[in-house]
Amino acid sequence: MKLSPRLTAPIFGAFSLLCAMPLLAQSTDDGSEFSLLLRVQPEWVYVDGNAADAAGTDGFDITDGWGAGKPNTLNWGGLFINGSHPIGAQTRAFVHVGFNIDAEGLKDGDSKNRQVYAGIDTAVGEFSAGRIQTAYKAAGLGWDPLNATFLQARGNGGRSGGALGHGAQFDRSVTYRQNFGGASIRVMASLDDEVASDATGDDDHLTSASIRLPAGPIELIGAYLDASGYEGGPDDRDALKLGARYSEGAWSGALMHERRGEGLENGNFTFLSGSYKQGDWRFMANLGLFSDDNNANDGEYFALAARYELHNMVSVHGGVRQLDRDLTGKERVAGLGLRILLNSGNLLN
Repeated sequence: MKLSPRLTAPIFGAFSLLCAMPLLAQSTDDGSEFSLLLRVQPEWVYVDGNAADAAGTDGFDITDGWGAGKPNTLNWGGLFINGSHPIGAQTRAFVHVGFNIDAEGLKDGDSKNRQVYAGIDTAVGEFSAGRIQTAYKAAGLGWDPLNATFLQARGNGGRSGGALGHGAQFDRSVTYRQNFGGASIRVMASLDDEVASDATGDDDHLTSASIRLPAGPIELIGAYLDASGYEGGPDDRDALKLGARYSEGAWSGALMHERRGEGLENGNFTFLSGSYKQGDWRFMANLGLFSDDNNANDGEYFALAARYELHNMVSVHGGVRQLDRDLTGKERVAGLGLRILLNSGNLLN
């Protein structure tokens, strides 16, 4: 099988670093860390429905993730390079670089990078700057057990997708994170950039914040985002998210509600998820509803799936998903997927 050059470039680059690390490790014994993480997820799917027919996506496909009617969208694959070095008794400097890889290789353009940032972790919190996801996106992202697969809720009518939902990260960003006992807060801002279509200048910065509160087997979250006027975009691009998740023993379940402003989807997402684990199997069910404030394009989403863990780094998943919108109709997807995760651990040990 011939690998795409877009895929081999970051892999060979990471491999070169991997080969060099034993030389560094001979003289490094101060708590520094360096690791590589590779995630690959090929999925074989069959798509039908009048929405898929109209978009030209019906039939069989090989993909990694699926969202907003498109294959290789909101995907799982990636190559991640992480490093850190202590610079004091309670202070550590760190860097994180992520490449975005789907079933076709390394993505093009702005999508080729996931989060790319550097920062310091101190006794009073973690500070970082670079290309970073919003606090809104990060809050409860993993509550969907099917997240980043063709079965996921985000971008498919169950949860918000897109750059200002659960779908992207932003350049020129800074973030602060801190834990208070079991609770945690996250605050993020992305600096506005003046563009040709922006008549208001470059002072409409994106801001986002979230809080997480654990209470025994229950976890509560709240998150807010405001990107009104950001990079020349429309006003009223604000969103509020509230959620609760229960997890104990083999059972887990989550409820999430999003209120999206007029400059976004202009409506409400309600998401329900439940899963049960039995041995190496996990069985999952999702339900999502979108209520359009204009009563023009409501939507319903559901997914039924199972995942089997072959190894702690390899699993197989399969299931069916459907999205039904008032205007565009139905999109049905069924398929199987394989997840492979390769983690180097600390190469400086």
